[in-house]
Amino acid sequence: MSSGVYIHIPFCQKKCYYCNFNSFDNIEHLKEKYINALIYEIKNSSMHDYDSVFIGGGTPTCVPIHLLLDVVRLVAKKGCEFTIEANPATISEKGLFLLRKAGVNRISLGLQSANDSELLSLGRLHTFDGFLNSFKNARRAGFDNINIDLMFGLPEQTIDSLKHSLNAVADLAPEHISCYCLSVEEGTPFYNMPLNLPDEETARQMYLLCVEFFKKHGFNHYEISNFAKDGFECKHNLKYWERKQYYGFGAGAHSLLQNIRYKNSNNVCEYIDSNVAERTVLSQSEIKNEYIFLALRKTNGIELADYNAIFCEDFLKKYDAQILKYKDYCTVKDGRFYLNLNGLTVSNTIIADFLE
Repeated sequence: MSSGVYIHIPFCQKKCYYCNFNSFDNIEHLKEKYINALIYEIKNSSMHDYDSVFIGGGTPTCVPIHLLLDVVRLVAKKGCEFTIEANPATISEKGLFLLRKAGVNRISLGLQSANDSELLSLGRLHTFDGFLNSFKNARRAGFDNINIDLMFGLPEQTIDSLKHSLNAVADLAPEHISCYCLSVEEGTPFYNMPLNLPDEETARQMYLLCVEFFKKHGFNHYEISNFAKDGFECKHNLKYWERKQYYGFGAGAHSLLQNIRYKNSNNVCEYIDSNVAERTVLSQSEIKNEYIFLALRKTNGIELADYNAIFCEDFLKKYDAQILKYKDYCTVKDGRFYLNLNGLTVSNTIIADFLE
């Protein structure tokens, strides 16, 4: 079975107000040391037989291109889906050409909104025009697999302003769209700011609007927040949702290898100086919870025969009470159990009821 490779770049030019990822905007002096430590970790790993690579962050493209290319060239190989996240404010046309030439074949551009006022409220560095320039440069560089990140439920956002963003993205005809609802997390600047956010029902209507809109424009809704043209589903992220094996490199990165989870130090200096990954052997209960939680994020849900074989129990019998309780929000069909569209809008509540 082929594995996935995730590589974490924790640097940002400026951290967005909503971001709770392991990323930092005040450690520029550590970039070269960090890349050297990252290369050392990769070279001394047991990694083999992988068919997807994802470089995320943070903002990978805020690292000097020659350092980033050192990492790319180390892991690039023929036939591999190779994604890198890019901020429109930190990637040049030349940089895109160099990344494509080095083996990156999928790029994820963080737009979030096509409205400049909303971008400003999020703390983004780019404008919509700046994003358009980056998107066109990516096409010129030969990228024929582009993801665009969008967000809804933003401060001051309305249904009409969301429609503007959706139409703007559709006009560009990307191959993939990730569309997330803003979540205000503790420890982010947003957490202590007075925000005029859409209410819960409006945010729900925004999600339903996105789903309907992207389906009309030929995208397959294959995961709660992800939409793809035929054949362009993200192979790497599917490994997470299907609990396939993956290797994680960099500060705070996780690996899942034969039901053992490894986690690197979040602290960038600790990672550079003497990273020792935490090792956790997952219990059967933890494995089952992960399986259910991740599978029900996908629109095709749980393959019942697969679940029954892995856990030696009948899913429909085991969870008959929950299935009856949420009968209006879920479906059993063609050997699968999955949440319908109404169920996806309240997925966290429903899924929690299936976990031990």
